[in-house]
Amino acid sequence: MRIRPEVFDDRAAVYALTHAAFAGIDPMVEPEEVGLLQNLFNCEQYDSRFSIVALDNTAVIGHVIATWGEVEGEALLGLGPLAVAPEYQHRGVGSILMQEIHDKAEEERVSGIVLLGAPAYYRRFGYGPAQAQGIIPTQSMWGEHFMVRVFDEARLPRGTFHYAKPFRSDR
Repeated sequence: MRIRPEVFDDRAAVYALTHAAFAGIDPMVEPEEVGLLQNLFNCEQYDSRFSIVALDNTAVIGHVIATWGEVEGEALLGLGPLAVAPEYQHRGVGSILMQEIHDKAEEERVSGIVLLGAPAYYRRFGYGPAQAQGIIPTQSMWGEHFMVRVFDEARLPRGTFHYAKPFRSDR
């Protein structure tokens, strides 16, 4: 397996694996994560440094993206979606992608990354309740699912977090 930054030519494969990873009962219905990714790739908050693919030979088998959001006017990354092709799930691909995006965030001196996800899954990557760090979700119902991984607590902004525009219902 190889890990590298996503490039434009990867996008069709990224959409296909995201569709497969998030497909519900009816595989003919396109998961909302595919449209979200299309919009994230085209928004001004997209930063190619934080879009990473995993490959098995030349096939894209996993992808993770973080885009810029903001807290009280200060930039902070928001992670998601993370997708792994179904036949590669439970084999460490997602963990490797998470480690790679964390390494990149630390290298770029990012203060933290927020996400909305399953606490049982993301705790193992160092994520904890964002509200305990003073980062408030725009939707109170997110509760414990709104989490943050802190890299530099002194520089971590406090206040309400707003995801990149494609995530927002007010776009």
